[in-house]
Amino acid sequence: MSRRIRLTPPRRHLAALITVALASGFVAIMLIAANLMTTSLSAGVEQRYEGADVVIGDEDQDAAPADGSSSDADSATTAPEVPHARAVWPLSEGYMQLDAGSGRTAFLQQQSDPPHEVEPLELTAGHDANSAHEVVLDQAAAEQLGVGVGQKVEIPAESRADGKPGDLELTVSGISASGTATALGATPVVHVNSHNQDTLIAPGTTSTWLAALEPGTDPDQVVSALEDDSLSALTAQQAIDDGVSDVMQGFDALAMVFVVFVVIALVTSAVVVANTFAVTLAQRTRALALLRTLGATRRQVARTVLRESALVGLVGAVIGALGAHVLAQALLAAAAGLGLLDGLLLVPISALSLIVPVVVGVALTVLAGFGPVRAAVRVAPLQALRPAPPALHRRLGARGVLSLAAVALGLLALVGAVAVSFTGSVGLGVAVGLLGGVVSFAGLLVGLVVLTRPLTRFAGALAARIGGLPARIAGANTSRNPRRSAATVAALLIGTTLMTMMAVGARTTESTLTTELDSRKPIDSVVTAEKLPKDALTEVSEVPGVAHASATEHGDVEVGADEPMTLYAATPAQMREDSHRPDLADSLEDGTVLLGEERAERFGVHDGQVLQVDGADGASHELRVKVDSNLQMSIVTPSTLTALVGKDAQPALFAAFAEKGSAAREGQDAMGIVTGIQDTLAQHGAPDAQVDAAGVERESYGQILTVLLGITVALLAVAVLVALVGVANTLSLGVIERTGENALLRALGTTRGQMRAMLAWEGLLLALVGAAVGIVLGSVYGVLGIATILGGQFPLQVTIPWGQIALVLCLALAAGLLASVLPGRRAARTAPAQALASADE
Repeated sequence: MSRRIRLTPPRRHLAALITVALASGFVAIMLIAANLMTTSLSAGVEQRYEGADVVIGDEDQDAAPADGSSSDADSATTAPEVPHARAVWPLSEGYMQLDAGSGRTAFLQQQSDPPHEVEPLELTAGHDANSAHEVVLDQAAAEQLGVGVGQKVEIPAESRADGKPGDLELTVSGISASGTATALGATPVVHVNSHNQDTLIAPGTTSTWLAALEPGTDPDQVVSALEDDSLSALTAQQAIDDGVSDVMQGFDALAMVFVVFVVIALVTSAVVVANTFAVTLAQRTRALALLRTLGATRRQVARTVLRESALVGLVGAVIGALGAHVLAQALLAAAAGLGLLDGLLLVPISALSLIVPVVVGVALTVLAGFGPVRAAVRVAPLQALRPAPPALHRRLGARGVLSLAAVALGLLALVGAVAVSFTGSVGLGVAVGLLGGVVSFAGLLVGLVVLTRPLTRFAGALAARIGGLPARIAGANTSRNPRRSAATVAALLIGTTLMTMMAVGARTTESTLTTELDSRKPIDSVVTAEKLPKDALTEVSEVPGVAHASATEHGDVEVGADEPMTLYAATPAQMREDSHRPDLADSLEDGTVLLGEERAERFGVHDGQVLQVDGADGASHELRVKVDSNLQMSIVTPSTLTALVGKDAQPALFAAFAEKGSAAREGQDAMGIVTGIQDTLAQHGAPDAQVDAAGVERESYGQILTVLLGITVALLAVAVLVALVGVANTLSLGVIERTGENALLRALGTTRGQMRAMLAWEGLLLALVGAAVGIVLGSVYGVLGIATILGGQFPLQVTIPWGQIALVLCLALAAGLLASVLPGRRAARTAPAQALASADE
């Protein structure tokens, strides 16, 4: 007998192959997403110091100030002496406005280019700027302005760096490719070089210089020499690392979310893969027994099965990793084609994104195969020829007791995490909450074998009233082998728990943050200025994306604090039409000021307090304080403002944005609306008007949450596919084990349609149990998790997205029904006499 044993035909590993490919692909997608996020956050920092070896600043300032400002008016024209430098040029990080006529305006980020001899600028068209009145734009800026090489653009008079009157005309000499940062949504770029820097950069607007060193020069030694000369200096790599570290702050929580997603996906896949191997081994029980009878040792059989597991894992993992990269590239191409990205990005391929998914896939498959292998090799040869029926778990036992204890302790920890977070220790609360979630969920998975039997019996009893005999038999079959049914329920449970948790968490977060933002800043945009033109209200109302605007006033009064309090006048009609807090209209009364808790604390006042304020007429007026949530404005009625401020009141405008997705918002984001208001006011004589952008902050949160919900949908698709394989495996194994019973049913007159219906009901019952438990558990996790993260900071607005939860339930049931098709056909096709023989295929 050959020592190399072939146990299972490759076609029977297809289900495991698909599952491993999905799991490895999911890991790869998460790594690619992390790489894209890191790339998008760091690309702008790297672009800033392109071509430089050393970054130099004044001794009293950082080497690379965030805003590029300086009090030294001569610093922009006097370069520092840098030893071994090939070139030294100023760093500009400001923004400038360019107009191309016909209402086409763009606010662009200035990009300081190294001299041509250090690193030539790569252009897609035209040539580099060779004079003070030439300029190079990146592709995104050129498209935004609608210009090409040789066409004219203008710097408006109020934006000129040299302060001279009149608009300054420039010629577009060249167009560069958009960088990664721009492609991912950063501000488009206008290039600044030695020829046009005096035209584009105002004197004294930078105190930071970049230096390119001669080949072979050690940047660290140059930095030491500059520091000896009382200059602040860093190597360019140090400046890049510091900048990337700064922009990456706050993303630890998101990285943790990614890790949690990956772990959950792997656990789900491990359950399904283990179940898949149980099916394949069950299909080859007679061949396995025959090999043992002919002298094959347990070790030989185990080694053969594990070798097959490793091969399946390797092939599936490679398919998943490569497929994930192809899918990610297709999505980026589609996003660029739809205009969601400013240019086509290439997927960042790294050893991490290629090797880790493959290693994880192989390890996952081998580890998942140990359980079925141990069960297979423990059976004696003669006993394996006629497997004994599975034992029923009728008692709670030690497993059940430990499971209940773990679930109770985990839920107690989750509640405790919320309490800890409310005391202000959000970090500790999150840590305790994660521990509680892991312990409670692990306990539930351990005890699922005990829980599955009563749940499936209950579901089967309900189904029997609808589906008759096939449903009644299906209920009995699902509760007959709790261990096998629990494995399938676990796969569904993990997926539905994750989806529900994400959906509830995201919707609750959206409601909480939206309510909080509405409470803090109820007006989308507040325009203030010492003086506004007479037609300002009309012009702002006509800005694309503005739904409505109204005129008001504001003024400062002394309330006994270290600073005056700014009051805004508003009528009830304005609060109903122009704000996100129409309920404030009912609280507006003469002689009352509305403000929030933080603002009240800032000015040393409290709810119900009556202030004595000197009015414009010289008399003292009573002003009653009414604290409303965390309102970041102080609002009074117009008559109250007139009494307190009189002719010293200054004009203001309230602007409400049109709803996203409406015809009025077509092609306009919130920042574009704010920019449009600023441009309109500048063109009509109010260039110094201040435009608040509360609406931008509100919609930015909405975009982030939309991305999270998009991730939820993607995870839902993966979970459904994995669950589909898991349910199909369980039903297939049931068909194999119940061949004789199925034959007897057929012999007693059960039709093929009834056999298929029986398997369909089994799939539906398993899916229903897994989805129902997962939805309940996911809702609890979602609410408690968000309460831990946000509850101590904002009033929690619990929101259950019933539509998404219904979708989760429907997809889970559809997966169970679809998974029953092939096993049902197999059970219905078998002739009674053949099935009674229980021949091995």
